[in-house]
This record gives sequence, C-alpha cells and structure tokens, in this order.
Amino acid sequence: MRILLTAFAFALAFTSAAMLPAAAQTEEVIIYGPHGVPLYSGWQPAWDRFEFDRHHVILGRVAAFAPYRLQVARRDGVVQLIDLKNGTVILPTGATPSPSQHVAVIGYYSNGTFIANRVILRN
Repeated sequence: MRILLTAFAFALAFTSAAMLPAAAQTEEVIIYGPHGVPLYSGWQPAWDRFEFDRHHVILGRVAAFAPYRLQVARRDGVVQLIDLKNGTVILPTGATPSPSQHVAVIGYYSNGTFIANRVILRN
C-alpha cells in the first residue's frame, strides 16, 4: 500500500508540474540542507537586486580570503568575518575567492559566527 501511495504522489507531482506555464517551470528548484540552509548551485538573479534570505545568505565583495576564513564587505560597508569548514563548497568548482569579487555566502549563524556551507562567486 505504501509503495502505491508513493507512486501516486510522484505521478501527481509530475503531472502538476507539467501543467504549469513554461515560465513557472524554469525556476530553479531549491533543495534545503542541514539547519534549513538552501543549497544553491549558482548565482541567483535576485541577488543582483539584493533580494535574498538574510538569515542564510550574505552578499558582498570579497575583502580577504585565507584557508577556513573569508571576509566579505557588505553593501553597507560592514566587513563580515565568515568561517569556512571542512566540506564548504566553493562554486564554480576550483575557483578561489579574490579581493573585490562579488560573492554570496550561504550558511547559518552559530553562537554569533556565520558558518559557510557554500561560497558562490559571481562570474
């Protein structure tokens, strides 16, 4: 019975998505990881308009980068110190943050420190 219900739910979700207008289907599906943090896979157009989740995203320019540390100069001039951890993903893969580069840091606050899950550099 459980398998039948799961198959029905999948079929319903797939059919519902197919019935949406083309514009609605092109939006990126956002997957959420631990701590409710969104796992973006690239730069989001809304970030250019400074529209973002202020609980999980920090936008700005790279002020400094060192292993496990990133400093981001926000639009208001505040320089935010961010901790990177083992497993922090930097996108595009293989890139290294460099000063003045636009950056989005996705993560969460823990005991007053912002912990990065992903660092997305704008091309």
